[in-house]
Amino acid sequence: MSASIFMKCMALLMLSALATPVLATEPPLLLTHATVIDGTGTPAQPNMTIAIDGERIAAIYPDGSRPAAKAARVEDLSGHYVIPGLIDAHVHLTGAEPDFVHYQPHLQALLRGGVTAIRDMAGDDRLIGYLAGEANSDALPSPDIYYVALMAGPTFFVEDVRAQEASAGEPLGFAPWMQAITPTTDIPLAVAEAKGTGATALKLYANLPASLVTKITAEAHRQGLRVWTHATIFPATPSDAVEAGVDTISHSPYLVWEATPKVPDDYRVRAMGDFAHIRPDAPQILALFKAMKQHGTILDATLLPFEEEAQHDSKSVGAGIMPWSYAVTELAHQQGVLIDVGTDSSGFPADAHGPNLHALPLVHTEMALLVEHCGFTPIEAIHAATQVSAAAMGQSTQRGTISSGKRADLVVLTADPTHDIHNTEKIAYVIKNGRIYQKDGG
Repeated sequence: MSASIFMKCMALLMLSALATPVLATEPPLLLTHATVIDGTGTPAQPNMTIAIDGERIAAIYPDGSRPAAKAARVEDLSGHYVIPGLIDAHVHLTGAEPDFVHYQPHLQALLRGGVTAIRDMAGDDRLIGYLAGEANSDALPSPDIYYVALMAGPTFFVEDVRAQEASAGEPLGFAPWMQAITPTTDIPLAVAEAKGTGATALKLYANLPASLVTKITAEAHRQGLRVWTHATIFPATPSDAVEAGVDTISHSPYLVWEATPKVPDDYRVRAMGDFAHIRPDAPQILALFKAMKQHGTILDATLLPFEEEAQHDSKSVGAGIMPWSYAVTELAHQQGVLIDVGTDSSGFPADAHGPNLHALPLVHTEMALLVEHCGFTPIEAIHAATQVSAAAMGQSTQRGTISSGKRADLVVLTADPTHDIHNTEKIAYVIKNGRIYQKDGG
């Protein structure tokens, strides 16, 4: 770590030491008379009590069916709805803020907006690793952070300025978190170096053939890492990735390449598929969905960034990208493919001045797109943003549902999200690890 980054880390550490969550709870905490939407996709349960002991959910039961523990703090949630903490399964924090210390208000705004965990999908792991250490220990108000180390073919690192910026100070393609892979690479060593960054998964981005995708995936799983890839890795296809056993594939529009006669080697055409002539229900794509369901491969749809790109820079994407992407995501859902919720952003809308921390996190918008364009019910969209997103991160045992033993990560709402998905935006307060954070910071 350079001296400059070290000093910035120390500055953030001192600031975070002063940041204490508002209304920190003391166990036990009882949330009574709540309507619980537990994240599993099952119907809402009215008149329920959630008992929280420390950082964990101790029990969920009908109101009045158990005696209240002595000295318990009781929060009467009559007229309120409780969902699991939302998980944005695809963010990019690195470079989102102009200065290191700006990440503290950024992360706090995500948390107060209902996001209790995020999955960072490639950046400078020196920065992300530090932020994750602070966030996951509750040293600062923040979602918990999980992150990847990226692997791609050598040409990617020459062509992509983002990779160059994320590995500044390291030989291009040789940073442990940004590695160029060739047929002669020592795969076990490369995976071990990636794991040494603190990453919990690999991201396979571009310019890798199917043979290397298979070898990397097998070794990553052997070493306890998950594998997330672009849906098409160029030249490796979506079905190549699924057959290799990857855990998650990202970006619904890239599924179009499964039905293309030949996948180009150049990943830079990834959003320029033939959406006008390849049907979302092409036989090759239906076969892909069958394989994904059999393997348990999760689709990280990330619809919002493509909608924004189609609106503001239509020449950078293929004609008809959004109707096709909505239709293929709906079809995947109908075919039983698990779909998580990711925004492929800093977590917030942004303009020339940077992320707008006064807005709600974009995870709410991505959920709404699933309901409004992809045939999801509101309960299914909440399931996608909680239980499925937790599974995508490899965190199913810790979070994602309102269940006994899980982390007490909850969002308390003032309106019913099962009637209108936009009601996930009507937040009374957020609970993370049993601590209450008011939405307005007060």
